[in-house]
Amino acid sequence: MGADSTGLVGRDRELAELAAFLDEAGTDGAAILLTGDPGVGKTALLDATAELAVAKGMRVIRGSGVEYETDISFASLHQLVVSLSRELGSLPRSMREALEVALGLGAGPAPTPIAVLNAALVLFGEVAKEQPLLLVVDDLHVVDHASRSAVAFVARRLGGHRIGLLGARRAESSGSFQPTGLAELEIAPLNAADALRLLSRRFAHLPRRVLLTVAGEAQGNPLALLEFAGSTSVSGDPHGGGAGWASGPARDVRALYAARVERLPRETRDLLLLAALEGSGDIGVLEAAGGAGLLDGLAPAERDHLVKVAANGRAVRFRHPLVRSAVVDGSTGEQRRGAHRRLADALVDQPERRGDHLARATTAPDETVAAVIESAARSSLRRGDAAGAIARLRRAAELSPDQADRRRRLSQAAYAAAWLAGHLEISHEIMREVRGGPAARSLAAAAAAGFLVLVTEGDADTAHALLLKAIEQAPIPPGLPRGELETALFTLTLASEYSGRPEHWEPLAGMLARFPDAPPAAAVSLGRVHHDPGAVTDDLLRRLDDEIAQLKGQADADVVIRTALAASYLDRLPACREAVSRVIRDGGTVGASMPGLIFIALDDLYAGRWQSSADAAAELIALCEETGYHLFGQVGHYAAAMVAAQRGDLDACRDHCEAIWGWSGPRGLRRMENCAHYAAARAALGAADFETAYRHATAICTPGVLPHFNPEATWSAPDLVEAAVRSGRLDEARRHADAMRDAGVARLSSRFALSSATITAMTSAPEDMARCFEEALAVPGIEQWPFEVGRAHLAYGETLRRQGLNRDARVQLAAARGCFEQLGARSWEARAAAELRATGMTRTAPSKAGATLTPQELEVARLAATGLSNPQIASRLFLSPRTVSSHLYRVFPKLGITSRAALRDALEALPPEPPAARP
Repeated sequence: MGADSTGLVGRDRELAELAAFLDEAGTDGAAILLTGDPGVGKTALLDATAELAVAKGMRVIRGSGVEYETDISFASLHQLVVSLSRELGSLPRSMREALEVALGLGAGPAPTPIAVLNAALVLFGEVAKEQPLLLVVDDLHVVDHASRSAVAFVARRLGGHRIGLLGARRAESSGSFQPTGLAELEIAPLNAADALRLLSRRFAHLPRRVLLTVAGEAQGNPLALLEFAGSTSVSGDPHGGGAGWASGPARDVRALYAARVERLPRETRDLLLLAALEGSGDIGVLEAAGGAGLLDGLAPAERDHLVKVAANGRAVRFRHPLVRSAVVDGSTGEQRRGAHRRLADALVDQPERRGDHLARATTAPDETVAAVIESAARSSLRRGDAAGAIARLRRAAELSPDQADRRRRLSQAAYAAAWLAGHLEISHEIMREVRGGPAARSLAAAAAAGFLVLVTEGDADTAHALLLKAIEQAPIPPGLPRGELETALFTLTLASEYSGRPEHWEPLAGMLARFPDAPPAAAVSLGRVHHDPGAVTDDLLRRLDDEIAQLKGQADADVVIRTALAASYLDRLPACREAVSRVIRDGGTVGASMPGLIFIALDDLYAGRWQSSADAAAELIALCEETGYHLFGQVGHYAAAMVAAQRGDLDACRDHCEAIWGWSGPRGLRRMENCAHYAAARAALGAADFETAYRHATAICTPGVLPHFNPEATWSAPDLVEAAVRSGRLDEARRHADAMRDAGVARLSSRFALSSATITAMTSAPEDMARCFEEALAVPGIEQWPFEVGRAHLAYGETLRRQGLNRDARVQLAAARGCFEQLGARSWEARAAAELRATGMTRTAPSKAGATLTPQELEVARLAATGLSNPQIASRLFLSPRTVSSHLYRVFPKLGITSRAALRDALEALPPEPPAARP
């Protein structure tokens, strides 16, 4: 094998594959990853392929990993995007802002990782529309995690785009970057013949015996071949009397590079150190840090082939990563710190990069520097980089002269690690540094310690005591809580919520009364909503709806989860689902994903997607077991218990309830105990065991009382009332129905309105029951809650049957049975079927869907599809409401549906009426 036109020896196969890759990339997109040992020729192949791409008319953009920037999110993506400023400006605003914020080029709300990745893909796609594009990324093994995710994301979505992605990484780093579907091309050492041919071409003046010795020592590594031969005399001795080469090619090549760097002028070495530590090779930044005449100062290194300056003079690139390592390794600590200081001064408009360089430049405590790094951490959080924020807060703490500031910053890092990142071990490790001083009683420390002990051990008593004391001792500024006070109040609210005990929530309620009205996701509003949902003002509901509508563009996981928490109390989870799913899917905030799974499980539960709810609950339980967030796992058991209860799986429901009672009971987590009683009551009702249902329902609250800080009392009101009615406790049932009506929750959502109206109907006078049930089933929007609709039909049918109105009862009971059958609520379906049999009706095969409707049935169905109630339809058609019910009873099976909510679609799907026959 000879030398290719590129000058590479022994790489014909690789170059042919890369040429074919470029042809494919230029028409339909392709990606390939070069792997191999250091010095084996990966960078040379990248260079050769880039030159070939330019010759083929492609635009080439390059970036590389820098080991000194692995903790800066999107550092390598920044290198790829920064040269595309014109194209970036033409992107849609949301995408442009996502990239600008993520890369530190602009300010704004933190974008989600998926938003950044999509924006990068669209940007590269727009560039490729004008000219095929080749993205070249060297040293992927030291690319920061966020940029690696971007590379993998883009690589998997190149089909149909004229984009090529060409990367390289070291073979020994196989665990650090494994993008799905990215083809790999392994670059092997040269064989003996090619190694000798390469040496003979480049070092013809050396005797053959010397070349043979060098070839044997270099083991086919091209970089080692060239560097060993270049440092060898005609006699065969290394120049300068250096050590032998037996320690390995890469290590000794680094030593040779170090010797060459050492021979450079001092000014050049200083500039090389700036370039090595800056990472991106941006000449503008390097000139700002190193002064004018930078290119002249780098000339000796460029002549020695250690660096290469781009043709446009805007970037400098090291010939090989080992050169960069040799430059840094050959500098002193003071030289590196000085270089970092100069870079920090040059990056005043990039707070995170400036903070990172200051962090490395400073050894002694310095509050000014610590404050800059803390500000950089806040910028990281706004970008959604929780890991970067934690690292920066810890470094800011190390540089804090004041112990109170040190512990405050550590506490903030610990809270972010637990609440957002899901790193309990890191959070505990940080908190061990905080404990032991008076500052440990600060708001930040109390919030972090309280949150940890609450979510891991379920110790609401300790969490509440820590937080209450810290808040009471802290100065309370006028206006709304902010910063550490807001975090502490939120955590105190969580502790009081899960405890559910008066000795915890009464002090919290008194504390919240000090503050004015707050945004819906603020701790003050969350506490008030949890305390008394019925007291929620229409203004707060309106503002909550507005905030939910804005979640589509919200990337801050904390805001999303807090907003969803408020929404969960007020039946607004469906509108939060997309944003909550992003928090879970993006994976960068493991801690916040657990509450996210709670909300997904509950939303699926209420909407009748029970298998999805059970899957989310199982995932939550497993994740909590794995990570140690045991408290959130209890909520997973609750969601699973509710699904089992409504399906009629009594054994599974009992197992989940006992898991809650066994863990939460000894810890005094009354709310979780109530959740288990709620599920147990629901299961018993499905099994028609009304005494057991009443016992569990009244364990949550006393009949006629809806206590504050007990949302399960409101949600389980229909269960208590039904159990009381069916067990002969009519007075208790009426008192509880009155309490539910007086609580004022019916205006909060259609589910609350349906539940309140249903239990009012169940406890009303016989002559009013039919009207009350019709009003309940006419509540707008109840199709969102199919199980509750089925229960209303069941209760209505049971009431009619007990009044001897069997024909009308069958309509309601058939509707109930249809709802339960569709949901998979086996025990509830059995109850409805038993009631139907009691009316004298036996089940026959269902009518064929699509059977012809009579003209009267069609007219009734059309009016019902518009949302009119049975009495309203009856008034229009001069029929009785019972006749309307009978028509609908026959219509549903003919159309193959089980509820009014499906009428509109079913009628639209009917074939057109045939034309009337001519007389």
